[in-house]
Parts: sequence; C-alpha cells; structure tokens
Amino acid sequence: MATPGVITQGVKWLLNSKSPFYVKPRLNADLIQWLWHFYRSANVKQVAQAMPILYAFNERSKALYKEIATSNDFDFGFEEKGLLMLYKTKKQAAKEEELADQAHKLGVKAEMLNNQALKRLEPDMELDVLGGIYFPGDAHLHPTQLMAQMIGRLKQKGVQLVGNNSIVDFKLKGKKIIALVNNRGEELSVKNVLLTAGSWTGLLLKKAGVKIHLQDGKGYSVTLNKPNLRPRIPTILSEAKVAITPMGEDLRIGGTLELSGLSPKISQSRVQGILESIPNYYKNLPTPTFEKEKVWKGYRPCTPDGMPYIGKSPVLSNLTVGTGHGMMGLSLGAATGKILSEVVTGQETMLDIRPFRLNRF
Repeated sequence: MATPGVITQGVKWLLNSKSPFYVKPRLNADLIQWLWHFYRSANVKQVAQAMPILYAFNERSKALYKEIATSNDFDFGFEEKGLLMLYKTKKQAAKEEELADQAHKLGVKAEMLNNQALKRLEPDMELDVLGGIYFPGDAHLHPTQLMAQMIGRLKQKGVQLVGNNSIVDFKLKGKKIIALVNNRGEELSVKNVLLTAGSWTGLLLKKAGVKIHLQDGKGYSVTLNKPNLRPRIPTILSEAKVAITPMGEDLRIGGTLELSGLSPKISQSRVQGILESIPNYYKNLPTPTFEKEKVWKGYRPCTPDGMPYIGKSPVLSNLTVGTGHGMMGLSLGAATGKILSEVVTGQETMLDIRPFRLNRF
C-alpha cells in the first residue's frame, strides 16, 4: 500500500462510500501513529527497497507451496496460471506500463496485452477494457482446502489444537513469558511462544509490553458456487481494486480495505461497490446481488511500510512473532512458516529477516 501518490488517492476514496479504501474516523493513538509512519513510508526509496525483498519472499513461498502440492498428501488446487491485471483508462495504462517496467528490472516476466491478446487468454469472456498486463509466473490455490488439509496433517503428527479458547494475557517472569492466560483465567505453562495472531497480534503484544505498529485491513469477498461462466485466470480489476479468483469450480470476488478498528460491521455500500465493478470489465459475467449472509469478511494485518514483522522479540527472550503480511498473508504463508521454524530452532534463515524486525519504527 505504501507507494507514492497513495495518500492523495486515499483521501479521494474516503469521500466515496463505494470506494475500495476506508478509514473509520476515531481518536485512537495507535491509528494516528500508524498513519504517520505510513505517510513517511509512502515514497520512491521505500518502494525500491521493498520490491526485491518481497519478490524473493514470494518466489520462495511459491516454490514451497509447489513442493507441498506435488506430494501425495495434499490437493488444494495449486495452479500456475499467472495473474492478469485489466485496466480501462489511459491513465491506468501508464501506471501498468510502469509496473511492467519495474517487474522486468526485477527479472519478473510481464506482458502488456491488447484486446486481441486478452481474447486468446480468456476466450470465454467478453471484456470491456483498454488492455491488460499479464504475469505468467504467478500461481494460486484454494485456501479453504489448504487449511483443512494442513489441520488434518498436524493432528496426524500429534499436534494438539485447542478450540473455543482464546488467549487474553501473558504471565511474565523477568524477560520471559512463563504462562499464557486464557479467557477463563486459566494459565498454560510455556517454554516458547510463537505469536501469529493476525490483526490481533498488536493487541496481544501490548499485554507483554511489546509495541508494534499494526492495523486491521478488513476486506470482503463473495464466492459464486459453480457459475456457468467464469474467467480462467486470476485477475485484478485495476481501477476498482477488485480480485477475481477461480477456485476449483467456484469463483471468488473480493476487495476493499477498511481500517476499522476490528469492527465486525459489514458495509453494504462497499460490498455493493465490489459487485458493481464486475460489469464494467466483463460484459457477459452476471453480477451477483448483495446477500449479507453470503458475504465473507476478514482482517488483514497491515504494517505502515507493507513489510511483515517476523522474528524474535527484542523485549522477551522466548517470544517469536510472525504477522503483518497485509493482503499477502496466504501468498507468503509457506515461506513465513519455514522462516519461523528456522528462527525458533536457531538455524540460519532462508531469507535475511532484518527488514522484518519488530522494532524497525
């Protein structure tokens, strides 16, 4: 998110109830501090530093997912069909051309496509766009299937998963966590703690005296079950900031980023904005109607500079943290798990994790 020009665009979006970005107005010190660091991070230098790091991170993660997918124990719809970004305006075309140029400098293959080339990629779709950019090296998978199979594998290996039980506090002794405290006031003795609680991580770390800058980025999605027609390739509608993802026989439509203070409220107008963007790009893809009970919402843990927090706590000797992946949580999940295992067991990490340190702000 932290890129040049995003502040100006964000202010404009705040005035539109159907826009893909929203900050819930509130006097909150954590939000104000986050916005200040976000403002300072939204510059050319920061983007230039972050791009090669995140690219290497993504590539390692994709390779690990591919390795898992080729084993006989897993089948979660891993496919390397690439990523397509569609745009409608000359202004957006210029941005996509710049993105393609940046990709080429990183060694990423990116192809600028006209409507004829798009038709070859998506022969079933009637597109109403100026053009697109195609990243053939990208991949996608079915997250629900992945998580279900991962949980099953962990149970097979003897991992105990405790449900209906939330951690609300820590018991400290010196510079160590000696116990976790659950919502019933019970204490669970621990030797080491690995905290990967998504958008709730910052709130929990406060209990342990550790400060990070983290905000929830609530997003929405609607899944169409076995539609008669759908795109073949995962696609981003550039101006609308909407993601279209084929998953097995289904199609997921998602978007929006709200800094809402973990509000559970579903914004009908923003979901409506996501759905209404579909016919602007696809002439023959039916637009689903808003049905609140079919809307999924989730919170992405967002850092001010777009880089995750991964590594040992600078305050507590037996605490390791992995969070702050924003909208790339699933994408970077496999590599993050590998790195965290290396950190906890004292091995050399597969990537340099200094850019992800907890106390970088």
